[in-house]
Amino acid sequence: MESDIQKFYLSDGTFIRFKKIGKGSPIILLHTFRNRLEYSNKLADLLKKKFTVFSIDLPGFGDSPIDTKTNYDLDFFTNSIEEFITDLKIKNLMLAGESIGAVLSATVSVKIPNLVKKIFMFNPYDYDSYFGEGISRGNLFAKFILFHVGLPIVGNLFASMENKFILKNIMNGGFFDKGKLSDDYLNLLCTSLKKEGYVYHFKNVLSNFNKENGIKEIYKKVKVNRHLIYGSNDWAKKSEILQTQKLLRVDKYETIENSNHFSFFESSKEASNIILTKS
Repeated sequence: MESDIQKFYLSDGTFIRFKKIGKGSPIILLHTFRNRLEYSNKLADLLKKKFTVFSIDLPGFGDSPIDTKTNYDLDFFTNSIEEFITDLKIKNLMLAGESIGAVLSATVSVKIPNLVKKIFMFNPYDYDSYFGEGISRGNLFAKFILFHVGLPIVGNLFASMENKFILKNIMNGGFFDKGKLSDDYLNLLCTSLKKEGYVYHFKNVLSNFNKENGIKEIYKKVKVNRHLIYGSNDWAKKSEILQTQKLLRVDKYETIENSNHFSFFESSKEASNIILTKS
């Protein structure tokens, strides 16, 4: 329910929404690009009997406002999550993130290792060599749209034309079972399309999350207990998965069968089982 959602104010004057449910040791769920805190609702419900679960909007996503003067890069996202954790005095916690949320689980753990005891990295988005490469791997429709959105000048026009049809077909590229993308959730995602600053945020975030943003070096510094998980049909190539595994120094990664990039939503039960058994 909307009444359960609180606000946390950030250093740039905006805020992020967050929801807290359950009892037990704390875990923060970090969503993928283009999603919002409700993306993790099913997973949070499966974890709430054992954990105090925090689901948050990453800065500028969902119904959280956008500041077009903010550079939504790796440092800003990392610092924002650090502020959330330290100001709310959350200690001895776990982070579970998917896609860019997985990347941020790693960066936050390096920033405040005294507060984070374990991270779960699902389908980390750490391999783009050009604008939106990973999303473009979802299907030909996504490749066509992201190519045009990434163009100078006219790219903003293409991004501003996004509607429910376009969003649905791009999002479908991240599901193994296309029927898992419910119309209700799609309608909820569409409420962000006309938000002030949406086009700026969309392009700025996607421009900043690529393999040249320093994440590879940060991976080498991760020391907390860590688990790496991929959907069997995730966008990452085998070589990219093995490189991330090597940089993180994990003996093996786990695979969720019949799952693509959006496992928190599509494979909630499987994702919760991994977290529950490894916590």
